[in-house]
Amino acid sequence: MKIVRNILLITLAFLIQATLFGRFDLFGVRPDLVMITLIFLAGETEPVGLIWYGFFMGFLQDVYSPEYLGFNTFSMSMMAFILGVIRDRLTVENYTVKLFTTLFACMVHDAVYYTLYTRFELPVMVSLFVRDGLPGAVYTAVLAVLLVSIWNRVQSGGVFFVVREIMGNR
Repeated sequence: MKIVRNILLITLAFLIQATLFGRFDLFGVRPDLVMITLIFLAGETEPVGLIWYGFFMGFLQDVYSPEYLGFNTFSMSMMAFILGVIRDRLTVENYTVKLFTTLFACMVHDAVYYTLYTRFELPVMVSLFVRDGLPGAVYTAVLAVLLVSIWNRVQSGGVFFVVREIMGNR
């Protein structure tokens, strides 16, 4: 059942990223909801399963740009491997750790992707990374912390609490 939920979560991330965040960017920078989803899955998925999710997510991203087929697949699989290795060593309750984990994950993914995209031309890769990768990583990290804090509030009280109270009183 968890696999179905995770696949639906991945699908939802792709849909929101393609529709909502495809139109509304901040100074030409868009957040990477797929990376946020991979980081979320890292907290509750075993490393081997996480690599499969990373491969699947990267492949779906590569479908949008078939001339660069395999670049996102490799980058997301590698990032899933790294997240699987370090997931037990992180304190996920701390928002600072979440911020820097997301920032690190986005920067590593973008560095690997831009290296492959530019075919190892270092000046072009650095230019793309500074212009698009770093601002996108910061935007994604801030959005991830915001989404996690909203989710924690909703779970600890908020909407779920109200629904439980209404259903429990009947």
